[in-house]
Amino acid sequence: MAELHPFFVHFPIAILVVAAVFDVYGASRGLQQHTQTAFILQLMAGVSAVFAAISGNLAESLIVDHSLLHQGVMEAFDKHTSMGNAMVWLIILVAVGRTFAVLEKKEWALRGWVIPVVSVTVALLVIVTGLLGGDLSASILTFYINS
Repeated sequence: MAELHPFFVHFPIAILVVAAVFDVYGASRGLQQHTQTAFILQLMAGVSAVFAAISGNLAESLIVDHSLLHQGVMEAFDKHTSMGNAMVWLIILVAVGRTFAVLEKKEWALRGWVIPVVSVTVALLVIVTGLLGGDLSASILTFYINS
């Protein structure tokens, strides 16, 4: 499952960006259908983010001796791992919080800009996490080319 990490991570990244677009568009036009679609997309992203985290942690466990890695690789590795794990918890927290607000019919969650702002923030943080993963891949490739 560790080798599937790149496959698993792209789905929650893409789906959270799409959810943010739906949230912003729905809030700006007052379209409940769009915010409901964003809500379902965020729930799907929460589930898929768990698989991304599990596969990422399994990929990390494949590295037997971290001391053999170059310092730059280890820094990129640590940043991506920390941010990735934090993002999984944030995505789950947002999905659970949004579910609660929808079930309780909280007006601030059903209309307005609170949820779209949170949605865009989460999408941007997920993009940053993905960029850190890309930096990690580039660092590892550079390390092996120069070794």
